[in-house]
Amino acid sequence: MVADIRELLPRDVAVLEEVEELEEGTGVSGEVDVMITAPDITDPAVIDWMSDYKQRVLARAGFSSDAESCVQQDARLCPFFSFPDLFGASEATPTQARIKRVLGLLPEYFSQAVVSRGMQEGDSDAAVIPFGIKVMPFDEQKELIDTIRAELDPEGVEADPPPGVEADVVGLPVLVADASAGLSGDRHLLTLLGLLAVALALLAAYRSLRRALVPLIPIVLATGWSSFAVWALGVELNPMSATLGALVIAIATEFSVLLASRYEEERGAGASVALALRSAYSRTGRAVLASGVTAIAGFAVLIVSGIPLLRDFGLVTVLDLGVALIGVLVVLPAALVWAERGFELPGLRAGDGPGEPARTPAG
Repeated sequence: MVADIRELLPRDVAVLEEVEELEEGTGVSGEVDVMITAPDITDPAVIDWMSDYKQRVLARAGFSSDAESCVQQDARLCPFFSFPDLFGASEATPTQARIKRVLGLLPEYFSQAVVSRGMQEGDSDAAVIPFGIKVMPFDEQKELIDTIRAELDPEGVEADPPPGVEADVVGLPVLVADASAGLSGDRHLLTLLGLLAVALALLAAYRSLRRALVPLIPIVLATGWSSFAVWALGVELNPMSATLGALVIAIATEFSVLLASRYEEERGAGASVALALRSAYSRTGRAVLASGVTAIAGFAVLIVSGIPLLRDFGLVTVLDLGVALIGVLVVLPAALVWAERGFELPGLRAGDGPGEPARTPAG
């Protein structure tokens, strides 16, 4: 899946150009924060842990303190000013008296940028350890954020936070990376859940396993075919197009239920299998085809967009809608005839054919 914002937007977008200029000048283009909450943020043990944690994260990200600036190195993270930096780089942990004295000397607007004291007795204090990050694909960004999280409880290192101290990685890049990873990893699971939801809804509506199963067959096949078509044509998914499995299920369900219902009405009126199919597809089928083609044409306009994100989304949508429409129009008649034969294998039992006496289908 394409997860690099630089590949999803046109290169001449002003915002993207500004981000690249910012990264070229400063070495970073965004910020990830580690929010620390503690009963007393002036506790020397808390300051010592925060300082140690920050150094471990930077070392793991490849940051070298020997370089003059982030621009001069290829580290994935760069340090921003944080609460422990107020007390210098000496190895000795500052005393609580010194910590409180330093905070008292700072202007309020400045101290509030690095630490927030509880307003009432019993309220927790809070501080932030910020890190600068570069523009990177969402999967690499997720890996980096997981690295920051891992150092909160590293294996083989006695570096757990002091009692009562809690820490969490926050910020917009964190939300974007987690959402992208969840979308990519759970895409197939969400599709299966969507199919299950449709099956349960049809079963509840029809109160018949046979009537619920018939529309579901082309829906399942269309979902698989659309994924195969995207893979076979080498179309790259992006955060927008990766969600289209739900669209295939929704469109295929609508078309399949409409045609199957029309067929059941014709059979209930006494028409033979062949006549019921012919009537359903000559009337409702035309409306379904027109609706599907209209939807495909509408999304096809996006293919000529100059924005790669929208262009790929339009292409995948056209493929998915086309496969869903073809699947319903081609597979549903076979599924309906198969249902008439009691879902038996071909050759085991003859079904109704053209000219045979009509029968009322079993509920």
